[in-house]
Amino acid sequence: MHHAKEAHKFAKPPSHAFAVPRDGEMADLIQQAFPEAYFDEKHLEWRIDWDERQFPTQGQRLDEFSTRHNLEIFHRY
Repeated sequence: MHHAKEAHKFAKPPSHAFAVPRDGEMADLIQQAFPEAYFDEKHLEWRIDWDERQFPTQGQRLDEFSTRHNLEIFHRY
């Protein structure tokens, strides 16, 4: 697992991103697994903003999802 074991404070919360098209089966799976996900039109990727209240479960869910679907997680600051 690549995520931190303790919550950090950030000047600007980071996002986790998946380089997946706006529409399609994978986009549907992302939206089901992460209701908080949104499509970033500028960068053409799905983003999930880091949420301290969901720590550490959000990181675990991201890791499990990326492993299960063989996707790389990009970190955006």
